[in-house]
Amino acid sequence: MTLKQWVAEHPPDESAFTQSIAGIADRHAAGEDFWIAMRELLDEFDLAPTEEIRQGAIFECPRPTGDLRYDAFLGALAEHLAVKNDLERPGWAVAHDRFLDRFWFVSEVPGFRAIAIAQSPAAFRRRGVMIASGFLHRV
Repeated sequence: MTLKQWVAEHPPDESAFTQSIAGIADRHAAGEDFWIAMRELLDEFDLAPTEEIRQGAIFECPRPTGDLRYDAFLGALAEHLAVKNDLERPGWAVAHDRFLDRFWFVSEVPGFRAIAIAQSPAAFRRRGVMIASGFLHRV
């Protein structure tokens, strides 16, 4: 049995789902690693039992992180999760400050650029944020 199946059979109280895109920015501002906060959101988002919880996780506009790349990433993540889960795209995600004026390749691994250009989801690619398709995959 997968964790997702187990959670579906033993649903926690909705108050247990606290991760959000705005929370990623808040945690980063408090000194936490951006990528860890992002992965924890993805883990919880995938387990969320209702559309309302998932919509709530992407709805609130995050504060600026101080890094335009992270701000664009959060906009892309919100749009990507909305499209993937048939949710309403939050308006803040398409604000002009959520787009980069040049490509950002998230990884410095040799050979990554070609993979990222080919695989980056549309919400990321249109903002200039280049990731491999597996970057958002959580087990």
